[in-house]
Amino acid sequence: MAGDLAVDKHVRYFRYALNMLPSSMAQLDATRMTLGHLCLVGLAALGQLDTALGADERRGMVDWIYEQQVQPTGDNAAYCGFRGGSLFGPHEACSYAASNMANVAATYSALATLVLLGDDLQRVNRRAIAAALRHMQLPSGTFAPHPGTTESDPRFIYCACAISALLDDWSGVDRDRATEFIASCVGVDGGLSQAPLQESHGGHLYCCIASLHLMGRLDALPDRSRTLRWALMRAGTGYQGRVNKPADVCYSFWVGAAVEMLGGHEMVDDDALSKFTLQCEGAYGGVSKCPGARPDPLHSALGIVGLGFFRPELPRMSPALLLPEDVVERLALARQVASST
Repeated sequence: MAGDLAVDKHVRYFRYALNMLPSSMAQLDATRMTLGHLCLVGLAALGQLDTALGADERRGMVDWIYEQQVQPTGDNAAYCGFRGGSLFGPHEACSYAASNMANVAATYSALATLVLLGDDLQRVNRRAIAAALRHMQLPSGTFAPHPGTTESDPRFIYCACAISALLDDWSGVDRDRATEFIASCVGVDGGLSQAPLQESHGGHLYCCIASLHLMGRLDALPDRSRTLRWALMRAGTGYQGRVNKPADVCYSFWVGAAVEMLGGHEMVDDDALSKFTLQCEGAYGGVSKCPGARPDPLHSALGIVGLGFFRPELPRMSPALLLPEDVVERLALARQVASST
């Protein structure tokens, strides 16, 4: 087994990143919701979320997230959900329409972060979010991230499915059409791509497999064993995202989680993958994409989650929802109780 993870350094890294990021990341301010989500995922994957944040910090984060919720005002049904951050200030101060536009990625991150912080989601406008998702699903079955864009691919199918699973409301997703689109993205090599007839990619593999898993439709894969083989073949010193590309630590989650959901856990060389992730640890905490690069919140969080799939000393994270499995179990139990009362 590879060496020990520098847990204390990583906790400090995520704590710093929650409050301040280097100037080189200033352009990411509009995606602050996702950055915060990743930092909390990293702390949860280390088993340190409960001790790393005080009660006042949690309340402040929860209140800030709800301040980014875009509520229906009559003609903005497609705009509802959560914004990516407070870059443009309070809703009422924004004259630029796009600054008050939610997107499915930020909405997923907001809901997942609220759950990580122990919020009961009672202030979430579930009906408005489901209605916005219906506007975002395209005739092909895939999703756009927000109104007025030509961008669409399985990333946003996954976000829509994760939102629906967290809210326990699938009225915003046509699961048949989404499943058909995903099946059309399976390549001759068994991998999955962002659109039919494109190159198989580890990130889209994850989004497609996790979406099918959340919808209960993994059997829609034309050849599950072939898809698993494609995923396993991405492992070398670490996981790569595409054929003939170098290893990148984030794919220890994107590809590694897909392997978990496809039942390939016992086929992985966990020692080699552990060593690669540990080689990517930064001197002052955090994990980089490859040895010698600069750590960032995404690679830090996903690298540690991927490591946890085969390190028993780390909490087990749900490969489909990127939440601690005990949190997912509590959500399921709460729904059972609510449905019986």
